[in-house]
Amino acid sequence: MDRIIRFLKRDDVDMYLTLAFLIVLIYLMRGFATVILLTVIFAFLAVKVSRWLNVKTHLPYWIAAIVVYVVVIGVLIGALSYAAPTLITQLKVIPDMLTKAVTNHPVWNKNIDKWVDQAIHSSELIQNGKTLLVTGIKEAGHIGTGFTHVLMAIFLSFIFTLTRGRMMSFGRQFLTSRFSKFFHNVYYLGRKFVLILGKIIETQLIICTINTILMTIGFAIIGMPSIMVLAIIVFILGLVPVAGVLLSMIPLTLLAFASGGLVRVAEIIVLVIIIHAFESYFLHPRLMADRTDLPVFATFITLIIMESLLGAWGLIVGIPIVAFFLDVLGVQDSEHPKRMTSK
Repeated sequence: MDRIIRFLKRDDVDMYLTLAFLIVLIYLMRGFATVILLTVIFAFLAVKVSRWLNVKTHLPYWIAAIVVYVVVIGVLIGALSYAAPTLITQLKVIPDMLTKAVTNHPVWNKNIDKWVDQAIHSSELIQNGKTLLVTGIKEAGHIGTGFTHVLMAIFLSFIFTLTRGRMMSFGRQFLTSRFSKFFHNVYYLGRKFVLILGKIIETQLIICTINTILMTIGFAIIGMPSIMVLAIIVFILGLVPVAGVLLSMIPLTLLAFASGGLVRVAEIIVLVIIIHAFESYFLHPRLMADRTDLPVFATFITLIIMESLLGAWGLIVGIPIVAFFLDVLGVQDSEHPKRMTSK
């Protein structure tokens, strides 16, 4: 019995028990995972930029934080306000182009009544249509929920960034409480994961910027109109892991069809496939490997496995989770990765 008690009092065992407790707690709170992760990401970036602005301009920290949020939100609103009218104007052309396409093709014009009649009397098609409608309503609900989560995360991160000093003082009180050892472990593990996650988020922003530049060059080569609008759409949607590519395909293909017909749609699809393949098979694993000091092969396998386990979020938190566990197990020091490889 004494041996078991001594074993449980070991610092490393105590750390692993704390980690197990946090994993169970996070699993129980998985319904709030999106809000928590977004809040951590936004707060990390906002604090870093606010501190940089505070040092460079000597503005008080709280004023720097307000400036950062006002500028970022203003840029996003301005970009969307600039892009939306052009996008709507381009989309208005599509119904006329569809009408001309049907009129100019005798086969389509001749058989369209037949196809409509078959569709009306096809129970299978009606059933599939109902299923598609229900799925569309559900997905629209998910988009609304996601938008709400983003707004909530922005608000919470703003409050945290603005009151960071007070929050740090409040957090230190736990380190001197009756359960100080437990909270020291929580602080150690939490700080380590946030630092690793911050590196990955910075890398994702770099990847998104490179993708946007390459896509913009591709748009210019193809001859797409409103290149700046398309660049804004690609950058904003590119911040969404995996799903961002699929979401960006919707406005890109519609605008391509409105400006150049099916040929330009095919060109856009080929361009997206090439850029996405370059990101997935070279850019993403290479930059992630440099930030975490994981081998490119291990990084690539991690992205595949975590995406299948955690969905779209797996591409963001997958590598931080692996790097975090490697650090906790003593395999690799995430704060000094190059020091590990030099040994």
